[in-house]
Amino acid sequence: MVQLVEDVLLLIFIELQNDPASLYSCILVNKTWCRIAVPILWKYFSYAYKNPYNHKRESREKLYNVIAHFLPNSSKDKLAKNDIKLPLNLISNMLLFNYMEFFTRLTSALIEDMARLLIKENSNYKINLVENEIYNLIFNRCKNIRHFNWNTQAQLYLCPNAEEFFSNIRSLEFNFLFITPVMLLKLAVICQNITDLKIHDCDEDSLDLVLFIKMQNNLRSLSLNFNNKEEQYIQLSNIIGQKAVLLKKISLGPVITLIRPTFFPSLTYLQYLFLNNNDCDLYESVNWQEWEHYINMTTFPYLQYLKTLYLLSSIECLIIERSGEKILEIDVYHPLKTQDYPTENKKLIKMISLRCPKIIKLTLDVDPDNLEEISNLLSNCSLLEKIYFTTKNYIYPNGDKLLKIMSNKSPATLREFSFVDKWNFSLKGLESFLEDWKNKNQFPIKFTHYYKEFPKSFCWVFVKKM
Repeated sequence: MVQLVEDVLLLIFIELQNDPASLYSCILVNKTWCRIAVPILWKYFSYAYKNPYNHKRESREKLYNVIAHFLPNSSKDKLAKNDIKLPLNLISNMLLFNYMEFFTRLTSALIEDMARLLIKENSNYKINLVENEIYNLIFNRCKNIRHFNWNTQAQLYLCPNAEEFFSNIRSLEFNFLFITPVMLLKLAVICQNITDLKIHDCDEDSLDLVLFIKMQNNLRSLSLNFNNKEEQYIQLSNIIGQKAVLLKKISLGPVITLIRPTFFPSLTYLQYLFLNNNDCDLYESVNWQEWEHYINMTTFPYLQYLKTLYLLSSIECLIIERSGEKILEIDVYHPLKTQDYPTENKKLIKMISLRCPKIIKLTLDVDPDNLEEISNLLSNCSLLEKIYFTTKNYIYPNGDKLLKIMSNKSPATLREFSFVDKWNFSLKGLESFLEDWKNKNQFPIKFTHYYKEFPKSFCWVFVKKM
């Protein structure tokens, strides 16, 4: 058998990093393959098990049993003193690797699940004791963890080696409802190198949270999820303004209007913008003029990804207008329907056509009166690969006209076309589209119909054209 050099093996295994079954097969080939593949497989575990409940109990128990071999088990340790014997299934041979070194990310959910599956009795005391020992193990042995999801009320900053552990964290995610002011103040002292910060269920304009954000020296990505529809987050707005010049990614929701947009002119290097207004019931009372004012003062020369939910088309149009023609992806979901929505929608389509020559993926609501603008967009945006069209019309628009435009104007790069059931295609129109596409020298297209199933007669057309 020809031996592959280790560098080549490493490249191959990295390509398989999201395919645990194949990696496991590689481990069984020989010692060299095993030594190279095992770290990659365990890196996959640390990522894939961020929500352990998505995996079978049997798989989780096997993983946790290996980790349990690293827990202290002498008679003098806490576990033994409380009649806790781990691991449950002792591996007779010595472990070949220090598997704890291979973890790169960790979630509190995994620790909680591990403790509950390792303790086969209904004892909260023992479960909490095992949780604490697992955290002690991780803070002591897992030197390569850079991503941590904190969803526990445990005072983790009190654990041995907590300062060293948190000083190495670069990506931190936590639920604000679990974090006390004391925890935030302690974290602000020992954890100052976060580049990616995600905060869920933020229900107050917390000065302690502001201080924690302020202490981050290299913040590049910020995600704030609010859990209060009434309070204005003035202090958080101000600290975003202070950090804005370094931010490359910002995500706000589900009520963006709780934040004042005064920081927008400072978002000089922004590449990714997600504005989610899904939970705002008071659209008419929002001061959209303030948003338009500050966005109009802003340029987004590096913006590549724009995603919005329940925003005015005029706001979306303004952001695109102020961009630097580098946008690769636009996802506009459920735009607010104004009195003159068809006109606003037309302006938005025109702006995308004019300012987004490099766009690859587009999700957009289309008013049926604006199909001519869609035709122009498809001609100008020649790198499009994926399109998803929705429509707000309650009278189902003529989908055949859209199919004709897609057939005649789609760029050669297009390989995926999706749409909602409100587009009313005829059997003849669909058959004509598929026949035209088949005769073109283009990529095979993925044709996806969302929400309602196609009639059986439509499905038969797809079978015939395959």
